[in-house]
Amino acid sequence: MTEFRLDLDWQATGDADPLLRDTSAWLAIRLGDACLTRNLDTWSRTVRDNILVSAYPVAMWLAASWWRLSFEPLPAPGTQPDVDWRMAHELGAANHGYVWPRVVFAADGQSINVWAHQADNPKQSANYLCNLDAPRAVLLADFQLGVTRFIEEVIYRAEACDHRSTDLAALWAAVREDMSDERARARRTLEAELGFEPEECPAEHIAHALRLQDATGTSAMSELAPIFGKSRHGTALDQLEALKDARGLMGAPQITPSPHTPSPTTPPWQQGMAAARALRKQLGNCGAPINNAQLLDLLGITQSQEAAWQPQQKHPVGIAKPTSRGLIDFLPRKRHPIGKRFELARVVGEYMMRTGAESDWLVESDLATATQKRQRAFAAELLCPIDALVEFLDGDYSESAQEDAADHFEVGETTIAALLANNACLPIAESARLPYRVQTQAFQRLDT
Repeated sequence: MTEFRLDLDWQATGDADPLLRDTSAWLAIRLGDACLTRNLDTWSRTVRDNILVSAYPVAMWLAASWWRLSFEPLPAPGTQPDVDWRMAHELGAANHGYVWPRVVFAADGQSINVWAHQADNPKQSANYLCNLDAPRAVLLADFQLGVTRFIEEVIYRAEACDHRSTDLAALWAAVREDMSDERARARRTLEAELGFEPEECPAEHIAHALRLQDATGTSAMSELAPIFGKSRHGTALDQLEALKDARGLMGAPQITPSPHTPSPTTPPWQQGMAAARALRKQLGNCGAPINNAQLLDLLGITQSQEAAWQPQQKHPVGIAKPTSRGLIDFLPRKRHPIGKRFELARVVGEYMMRTGAESDWLVESDLATATQKRQRAFAAELLCPIDALVEFLDGDYSESAQEDAADHFEVGETTIAALLANNACLPIAESARLPYRVQTQAFQRLDT
């Protein structure tokens, strides 16, 4: 995992606002060996790792966004975040007339993922140079520690310069109070997962979510709330209520769950791959394809049940609800044969690797949370073990050979390509610098 630091070298400026003037500093934001604030000074034509700004706006933004930065994930792929989400997750929202680097933070339940993209604008006083080829993960605890130290250093500086009772000090005191109270912390976390600022979630909405959480379990609600939290995306808690009462495929899983608390230092994909290999070892099958009947058997669902199942309407999640009789009530969401196989494999993995209580729902979705990453890695390795894939290809990584491998293992071609790239058999395609498409005007609005 990566270290996250915000380093300050205090430097008073001639700013007309006394608070901004007295909290001005050379600021360097470091992410491991990368410096997010590395910039080219437009006027002096020099490159520096730090930038002369007031630290107060950054501290205010971090304190105001604390809960959403810590617990709200990136929207599902293909969904453009709205301005409300971006204001809570893009550093440019610190605003106050300063030019900030183009950086995005998003939680995944285990870590904070960070993206950075170089932004060139000759009209700006500084052009930031940091480009991250892929997001970097910072452990949630390390991220919060780095932010805490920074905010408290800014508050101390302000008070030392006779700026007492600042908005930042009051806001941070409220955050610390909620963090120290278990009940308040749980409520703030759920509000953030639902996509709301602290105390801005309507009372009836949070009450409804808490009632649903009694049925789904806390771990499942963390996966469901970002999808069903706000109605702006066409879904709402009422739709989740309908899933609570719906009935699906009843099965008696033939695998033994291994509830555990994942090591936060182990990437989710490694956890999923290790669990899939362990299951294949139990099955006595290290590399041969696994057919649909075997997947269904693992979940205790008959082929006739699965063949007759037709979802009544399209849902953004697949769920498996444990019953009091030790069964699971599985409501799939996929219709395409390849997608259905992958979904079954993901549910098998989630049943094995569950991190919540035994009664918590198992949730499968398109989010990029640690749980979903772990599931996808499990399914890929279970259906198409990398060692068996490499042996099948026998040195031929051409497009047609990959298509043959996809047919052989009955997985999507994107799964084949991802497995090969992630295991250094093929070069990793250059990813987007940011997790979603950004319109320049939107960033200019945040930067100015």
